[in-house]
Amino acid sequence: MRRSPGRSPLAYATCATALLFATSCGLLGEDTQEGPALNAPAGVTAQAGSATSVHVMWSRPEGDADVRGYTVYRGATKVKEVPGEQHMVDVVGLRPRSAYTFSVRAEGTGGTLGPLSVKVAVTTPAAVAED
Repeated sequence: MRRSPGRSPLAYATCATALLFATSCGLLGEDTQEGPALNAPAGVTAQAGSATSVHVMWSRPEGDADVRGYTVYRGATKVKEVPGEQHMVDVVGLRPRSAYTFSVRAEGTGGTLGPLSVKVAVTTPAAVAED
């Protein structure tokens, strides 16, 4: 930071502190978290539909927040995004006889992200002739 002649280091520290306070308190209008906080989706389940697919279901998070959509994760990898009125999805392209974990995160209408749901484990069965 360049100093102007005649300004003390204390003046710069005071300005920096005021800017930090205004930013952290949302006084500058840059707060991206709008609306009430979201909870994690509840009742997450995962059930193998075949040797290569898993059916993931969940319930809307408790609370009054509006949900714009959900993101479904396989481990730490984002695999599906669905609209807020949808509470289930089929994840396909998986390997037979393999273990997976799934979790779900809600996104509010103001762009806020809720926490991840609990992780649920599922194992796909061995492939059969129909698969």
